[in-house]
Amino acid sequence: MFNVEIKNSGEYGLVVSSRTVAEELKREHKNVKRDLEQILISSDLSALILESDYKDVRGRKQTEYLLTKDGFILYMFNIQGHNDFKMAYINKFNEMEKRITVKEDSYMIDDPVERAKRWIMEQEERKQLETDNAVKEQIIGELQPKADYVDKILESTGTMTITQIAADYGLTAQKLNKLLKEAKLQRQVGKQWVLYANHMNKGYTKSHTINITRADGSPDTMPQTRWTQKGRLKIHDVLTELGYEAQIAEI
Repeated sequence: MFNVEIKNSGEYGLVVSSRTVAEELKREHKNVKRDLEQILISSDLSALILESDYKDVRGRKQTEYLLTKDGFILYMFNIQGHNDFKMAYINKFNEMEKRITVKEDSYMIDDPVERAKRWIMEQEERKQLETDNAVKEQIIGELQPKADYVDKILESTGTMTITQIAADYGLTAQKLNKLLKEAKLQRQVGKQWVLYANHMNKGYTKSHTINITRADGSPDTMPQTRWTQKGRLKIHDVLTELGYEAQIAEI
C-alpha cells in the first residue's frame, strides 16, 4: 500500500510534492527534480509543474515541485514501471476532486428531488472516472516498451556504430542512414556521414580513426562516425516520429 499524500494548495488546487513522489519511488529527490526540470525545459508546463520552496530539517530553504494531477500523469509517463503507484495516485486525485465537487455543489442543494438527481449524476460520473482510469492504465502499459528502451539507452555507456543502432529497429545501416539524411540530421561527405551544422557541438557523435587494409594489401586509416548515447536518443526520437519502434528483446 502507498501512503498517498495529496494536498489542496488553495491557489493551485490539488497537488503532490516531488518529495513525496521521490520517497514513494525510493528515488533521490534531486533526481526527481532533475527529471521534472527536463520536462519544463522541453515544454512550457509551469501551470502543471509548479516550483515551490520548503525548509529542510536544518531550517534551510530548499526547492521542490508541486505536481497537479496532469503534471503527475505527465511525469509518470516519463518513467517505467510503478503502475500500481501511478494508479493509486491518479485514483486519489480523482477521489479528492470528487469530494471537493460534492462539497461545493451537492450539499448546497435543498430540494430533495434535485439532490437525488445530482446523486444519480455523480454515480454516472464515478463510473466514467473508473473507465477513464482503466484507459489511462492501458496507456501506461502501452508506453512501457518505449520507456524501457530509453532506460536501456540511459544505462549504456560508450559509443555505438550506426549498424548497431539500426539493428535495434530491424533496419540496415544503409536504411537508417537514409532516414537520418531525410530527417536533416546528417549528410554524406565522401564516404563518411557527418552531422548538419545545426546539430554539431551537441555531443551526438564522436569520430574515430580505424585501421584498414587497402585492396593492394597496404595498411591505411579512415575516419568513422560513432554515436554517443545522447546521439542514440536523438535517433530514437527521429525514428519514433517516423513510426519505427525499437525491438527491445534484441537490445
